[in-house]
Amino acid sequence: MIPATAVDPAEFQAVSKKLDDIENKVEFTNAEIQQSAGRQLGREVGILYGFLFGVLIYLAYSILLTIPQIRLI
Repeated sequence: MIPATAVDPAEFQAVSKKLDDIENKVEFTNAEIQQSAGRQLGREVGILYGFLFGVLIYLAYSILLTIPQIRLI
C-alpha cells in the first residue's frame, strides 16, 4: 500500500512556485560563482602566458646578441 496525502491544489501550486523560485536563485548563484572562478582562472592563465612569452623573447634576443655577425666580404 502506497501512502497518499490530500493537498489543496492551490496550496500545492503555491509551494511549487516557491520551490521554483528558490531553485532559480540557487542556479543563478551557482552560475555567478562559476563565472567568477572562470575569470580568476583566465587571469592566472593569462599571467602565465605573458611570463612565458616574455622569457621566450628575452632568450631569443640574448641568443641573437651572442651570435657573431657573418661577414659576406
